[in-house]
Amino acid sequence: MGWFGSVCSFVSSAVSSVASAVSSGVSSAYNAAKNMAGRAVGWIADKAEGFVDGVKNVWNTIKPYVGQIRTALKAAALASKGIPWLSGALTLLDKGLGALTAFENSPIAKKVNDAINWAIKLAQRWQGKNQEKERPPLSEDELEEARKHQDNLRFAEREVVSDEQRHQLELAAVFNDFEIATADLAKTIDTAPEDFEHYLRLRATQKLLTMSDSKFRSAKTVDDLSADDIFLVRIASDLMKPSPELSQSAAQRLDRVLTEKYGKKLLPFVFEELIASWAKRAEVLENQWTQDTKAYAKDVSLFKFLRGAKDIQSELSTQEETQFTALERTLPEQKATLDALATKQRDLERYTNAAEGLLQVLEKTEEQIIAEDRQYLLDDSTHVGQLLIDSAQNDKPFSALNAEDQSLMTDYANIFKNESKARMKGLLEVTA
Repeated sequence: MGWFGSVCSFVSSAVSSVASAVSSGVSSAYNAAKNMAGRAVGWIADKAEGFVDGVKNVWNTIKPYVGQIRTALKAAALASKGIPWLSGALTLLDKGLGALTAFENSPIAKKVNDAINWAIKLAQRWQGKNQEKERPPLSEDELEEARKHQDNLRFAEREVVSDEQRHQLELAAVFNDFEIATADLAKTIDTAPEDFEHYLRLRATQKLLTMSDSKFRSAKTVDDLSADDIFLVRIASDLMKPSPELSQSAAQRLDRVLTEKYGKKLLPFVFEELIASWAKRAEVLENQWTQDTKAYAKDVSLFKFLRGAKDIQSELSTQEETQFTALERTLPEQKATLDALATKQRDLERYTNAAEGLLQVLEKTEEQIIAEDRQYLLDDSTHVGQLLIDSAQNDKPFSALNAEDQSLMTDYANIFKNESKARMKGLLEVTA
């Protein structure tokens, strides 16, 4: 399951830890529901191709919105107004060259020297106050050089002993990491994500860069940038690598930082993007069905008119006869296509809205669920999660569920229909 699998693994471990804590005061029903919700969203993300028309169709639906968010990020480009803390950062980077003493008589010394000087150049580009146009992403040659410096800086960080020297190297890395993430993000948006996990990583990177950009522009001095702020940029850069990895310790830290700074735990932060994309796809399919139904109704009306005229006149003109024969053949095909489209839209909407319910189980505490008078979620979510796993694993349509399970899934989905749409608009439309 790749990177997303490591996120789900972290959540499962966290749930197990909570469940084993005697003093937690959390009910077994809540733990069971939360654990199943975590398992289910992992399965759904991994087997998402079976739920929808594939990542390419979903991507074509949401790319305009993601592109607009990318434009908004560009509009807030760091180089546009100058950044107050950059002077202090440049001073620290210059001092960071002193970290080379830790590598005296070592071949890595020159590589670290080159990497820090490269970071200084990037910082100076960010500092350019006379730049009116947006700063373009790194060229291919620059990106290759940035990746080389990234490896050397991270090696140096692991080797130095002094906390001060490590911070100087991390500061150098943050400029480089931000530029790498921005360039990789632009390339992925211009092409297309390979699968849904790739899409989730793209959107997580985009959100992390937006958060970091906002922090960079609001910081007054370099001391306003915490180690956690630098960490978020590093994660953003790593997420766009071909085979990213997320250790348990990194996942735990990311979960903590997102919760403390932005009120969003790690798995919902990632998985909500999938729900938003499906909700948008379901909305597009619904609009398509409405439009196609109007065209079908128009053809049915014409067919009825021609049939009535033929009954009265015994024969039609050559043009009318051609129309009548064609409609007699194509109308049943149109009706079958419309019915299939309606089924696909309803199935996707049900699964999307049900997944929204599981996401809320992951987002909320047991106290919040009780306060909202939704205790039934603790029992229903376990079975709904099992149904979604089964459907994802076996590519099972809604119609294949038994009557009782269909009723449960429909009721569960209806509860969260409006909240699912609200999340979609908040992530894809409002921010765009």
